[in-house]
Amino acid sequence: MLLFAVPFSIAIIFYLLTLCRTVYTGDSGELTFAIYTMGIAHPPGYPLLTLLGKAFLTLVPVKAAFGLNLLSALLSASAVGAGAHLIRIILYPPAKRRELSALAVCALAAAIWGFSNALWASAVGIEVYALGILLFELSFLALLSFLEKGQWQFLLIAGYLFLLGMTNHLTMMVLLLPIVYVMISSRAPIRVWMILLGLAALAAAAYLYIPIRSAQNPIADWDHPANLSAMIDHITARRYQSFVSGIVLENYIENLWRSIRIWADQAPLIILLLGLPGLFVPSGIKPRVRLLMVLIILFNLLTVALYDIPDIEQYLLPTFFLSVIGIAALIEWLFGRLPIKSARWAVGSIISLLVIITLTKNFPRNDQSENRLAYTYGMNILNCVPPNSILISVADNSNSSLYYLHYVEGIRRDLEIYDPVKTIGMLKKRLGRSESKQGLSGQQLCYNILSSNPDKSYLVKEHMLRKGAPFNYHDLTLTPRGMVYKWGHWPLDNQIWNKLEMPSFADFPQNIDFKGLTMLCNLYLCRGEDRQALGDTSGAISDYREARRIAENSIEASVHNSLGVFLRRSGWPALADQEYDRALKSAHLTAFEKANILVNKGNLKKDERRYGDAIDFYDQALAINQANSDARYNLALPQAYQSLGRGKPEDAVGYFENALSVSRSDPRVYLNLGILYDQNLGDTARAIDNYRHFVKYSPPGPEVQAALQRIQALSTRQDGMQ
Repeated sequence: MLLFAVPFSIAIIFYLLTLCRTVYTGDSGELTFAIYTMGIAHPPGYPLLTLLGKAFLTLVPVKAAFGLNLLSALLSASAVGAGAHLIRIILYPPAKRRELSALAVCALAAAIWGFSNALWASAVGIEVYALGILLFELSFLALLSFLEKGQWQFLLIAGYLFLLGMTNHLTMMVLLLPIVYVMISSRAPIRVWMILLGLAALAAAAYLYIPIRSAQNPIADWDHPANLSAMIDHITARRYQSFVSGIVLENYIENLWRSIRIWADQAPLIILLLGLPGLFVPSGIKPRVRLLMVLIILFNLLTVALYDIPDIEQYLLPTFFLSVIGIAALIEWLFGRLPIKSARWAVGSIISLLVIITLTKNFPRNDQSENRLAYTYGMNILNCVPPNSILISVADNSNSSLYYLHYVEGIRRDLEIYDPVKTIGMLKKRLGRSESKQGLSGQQLCYNILSSNPDKSYLVKEHMLRKGAPFNYHDLTLTPRGMVYKWGHWPLDNQIWNKLEMPSFADFPQNIDFKGLTMLCNLYLCRGEDRQALGDTSGAISDYREARRIAENSIEASVHNSLGVFLRRSGWPALADQEYDRALKSAHLTAFEKANILVNKGNLKKDERRYGDAIDFYDQALAINQANSDARYNLALPQAYQSLGRGKPEDAVGYFENALSVSRSDPRVYLNLGILYDQNLGDTARAIDNYRHFVKYSPPGPEVQAALQRIQALSTRQDGMQ
């Protein structure tokens, strides 16, 4: 018990010192919102954490954000305490486990684990990873107890905890091969397999929470997974399949190299990375246990390399933990071969030094005690919206903060807040049965609400999304107003930014994460956009320059790519091109992201009507990724324009039709086809059909009105001819 208590106490002291006191960045706000309202979180739903978090909030009478951040700290500290026990079982035979020097080495090694960057980052704000790594350790501990004692109940406990962990996060999969290997090599009897199947059903029952609760239409109801098909899509995270790079060698190698860099960055002097050879030196680690540890690390590294997401660090927690064991083993082995009388105490001294330097490096990186960025970000959005308005939010940064502030803390309850993904049930209820039964997407439901309430409708600005915003801002008639757009054309408000708080990057010199960095970038882009609209060009350039300076602190090519997209659409093609070039030189650049950047460089050339150069960039993108639909779609457009320039409207129609076969996301293609059939080819029926498609898929605006008028004129002419 003491071996658990000492590392736990050391860790929890520092976790509490650095704990975020309010809503944290990333998914913390959304998870707090889902837990507090007993709703459905983003895929795969996290039912175990939702139920555990709700129980904790019921027992601990504190504000929800602080309480759940505290829960994450307690779970992370428990992982440190449990880790000390695992280290002891792996490194020392039973006869030596009670020796004071062995206990000290285990406690100190666990402290290195507790102060590693990824685990500490999991402790300062509510996330799924602290619970996941604790369940991993407990399951592995039970598995090793079975190998040592041969009692089947330990194997069943290991299997059940593994399966329970799968209802929290899929990184628990790292234990699948070790457990199956042990069961097969130990010749587990049929009754053990049957009991484990029953335990699997018991663990999986946690997922029944998702359809049962979704059917009750909670406020937080991501994708409304109330039926079997929707539930399967949700728990398998089908929505996120685009973030899986697939077995594309260049992507895979780049992502694997990124994982190694993150591994080396967990502690000073690449300490944790040196733990890998430590697993292979002659030590107290039994060969069978060593094999299981290697299987876990290989599976962890090779599966994480499939994912192309920026905040991937915590996916590698199992590898980082086992690396700490390797460090302790390596130091034990080295000093065991030196002529030192008190080698064990020398080992303790070295590990103590490593604890101190790891603590010194990672404390400032994880000190979130004064971090109010997510809170400020959400409040800025709310303060941009007049009373009794409708607000449509988009993407993680705004949603996470807004829904926490609105539904958990009860701020600005006068507003109606919707999202095209998380509040499908609320959207359908707001619009009534007639529209909700038409099978419209969440995006179309939001359009309907916005267009039917133009005098009080607002849309959140999010310019730093990797995959693009769900709403094409530049295609809509919008008026910039701080952190939001007002639906339609309205007078500009030159005083709005006086009501908002503007954090500086200098406030977060070391401890800002990826989501926080994109929040800051977006703040400056939003203010620059407003200044540009007001005619303050120098002020706009200053804000854009600051956003670009902040982005330089990210290794992700996607950050610069997103900046380039915004700058292009804001009328700054030279700055956009510079950002695309920075993206191509970023430390983390996968082949697929490179293809996306080349498409965007091609779009710049297309804007300049340099169609040949644009086609070259699109061809380069397709050479990298033939499945890149943006490249195939955009390639068809300059080919169509070139055909028009050569006086070949029939060829242009063919290229536009090719574009539509790839994507129907841009209604203007229908408009172009309508014009061609109308003015060049004299095909009235097809002209009307394409104009109607343009009207159907476009938000209200002058072009839609013009298309409606043309439909009327052509229909009248067609009726007259008949």
